[in-house]
Amino acid sequence: MSKPRELPSIPASHRSISVLLVDDEETWVRTQRRLLERASDRLRISTATSFESAMNAISETPPECIVCDYQLGDGTGLDLLRRVRTDNVELPFILVTGEGDETVASEAIGEQVTDYIRKLHLSQQPSKLAERIISAVAADRTRRALTRERQSKERLLETVTSSATRSELGENICEQLVTAGYACAWIATLDADRGVIPLSTIGDTDYLEATITPGTRPTDSTEPTLVALADTKSVVKTLPDTDKPDDDAWKKRAISHGFRSVAAVPISHETLQFGVLTVYSDAAQINDRELQLLSAYADTIAYAFQTNTWKQTLLSSASTSVEFTLTGDCHPLVTFASHLPAGTTLRVTSVIPRNDREVLYVTTIDGPTDDDLSEAADATDSIVSIDLYRTDEDNRILCGVITESPVPETRLVDTGVSLSQTVVNSEYARLSVVLSGETTVNACVDVLSECCGKDAVTTLWTASKTHRSTKSNTTTELTDRQQQVLELAVEAGYFERPRQNNTGELADALDISRATFTQHLRAAQRKLFRSNIHKQ
Repeated sequence: MSKPRELPSIPASHRSISVLLVDDEETWVRTQRRLLERASDRLRISTATSFESAMNAISETPPECIVCDYQLGDGTGLDLLRRVRTDNVELPFILVTGEGDETVASEAIGEQVTDYIRKLHLSQQPSKLAERIISAVAADRTRRALTRERQSKERLLETVTSSATRSELGENICEQLVTAGYACAWIATLDADRGVIPLSTIGDTDYLEATITPGTRPTDSTEPTLVALADTKSVVKTLPDTDKPDDDAWKKRAISHGFRSVAAVPISHETLQFGVLTVYSDAAQINDRELQLLSAYADTIAYAFQTNTWKQTLLSSASTSVEFTLTGDCHPLVTFASHLPAGTTLRVTSVIPRNDREVLYVTTIDGPTDDDLSEAADATDSIVSIDLYRTDEDNRILCGVITESPVPETRLVDTGVSLSQTVVNSEYARLSVVLSGETTVNACVDVLSECCGKDAVTTLWTASKTHRSTKSNTTTELTDRQQQVLELAVEAGYFERPRQNNTGELADALDISRATFTQHLRAAQRKLFRSNIHKQ
């Protein structure tokens, strides 16, 4: 037996509503029940004629709405309302009062009654109560649906942050969807030859194994996943209970597995296609709200895949690293830091040549305000400009500091090292680099001593330390400009959600046009994504 799906659904107009009608007058209860059922065939009415019997009924089968008279013999409607609200503060509760019971109505409002209505009005407008019941339940169903949707998205974000690889993320997402009640969920991607590759599959995978073999092309079948891959559009299909002679093979197989509906949603961002998220359900329909939520899943997966891919490609394995400490004013950011509030530390994560005359430092700074940075930049002759990218909840500012070239980092790169990070305060700049090829520590010291003076350079050698490399094995096929564009986009939060900066702002930081920036970024994305696919 399938589990009830936790994903939200829009209240359909034909869905029935369970109502508990409570009054100690049996004649009124019977009459009102007939009137309500006559007013709407959606209402399923049960009755109780005392406080105690009402509590028993609620305990056995909780209704979606309670309609209760004030006088109950062994209690009052307010007593019942208070008891109900201790367990459920949102359950629709309509209190029926007599003429002149304004005080009762006021108390009921204080106890969070959903609505109240006078008996006199019911006799004059028999359908009024039915309308109020339907309206109250519709609002409650929508509220609960939105709550489930929010909780589902929170679980999704937790899954994203706890997953280290694309495969792990896909597996966790599919497992979450199957746990929610879908019979099967999977993520399909395409290889370099546009053949279908299952990235993750959870649930009734026998259907997938029999229907879609690795290497199948999107145009080979009308199966929803393949159609969505080919057209890059969502596909939703409702299946009959039994197959017909002219049905496609996939449809007959899906029906034999008990599937009643299918939804396939592309996982894509802008022009980059990652694959398709597909779910199969034994419910008769996948409605609009479910499709919206699945689309939100697909969008989040796309962002996660993208961010994970770019960040992974900028990491390399353990290697020998060296740390150089430069004192004095030979590093432009040391002078800059001296004009900032005492104790300010700058952490440079990327150093990118902007042109022959200028260098861009992508820098995180703790503490100072935007005005502090602007004033410090104005007071530092070697700084050309400063662009503020974003400020996080801990008041850390991510910015791009453009300085005159050359700088110590670019001189070291000319020797063949890879930069890891630079940490700067008002007294020194500490440069962490990774040795590569034939580069020696003495060669690095000679270069730094030439621009800073020998007494200003201190060296610390650290072996087998995990480092950040601007040229990992995966990115060697990128051109220098593609590498620079990609690294700036990652550091400046371009791939974060919500996006922190647009391509125009980042292009300006590199002194290139927006079109050129976008061209290099797309080329880098395609290369990295192809490389990542081949590694799966």
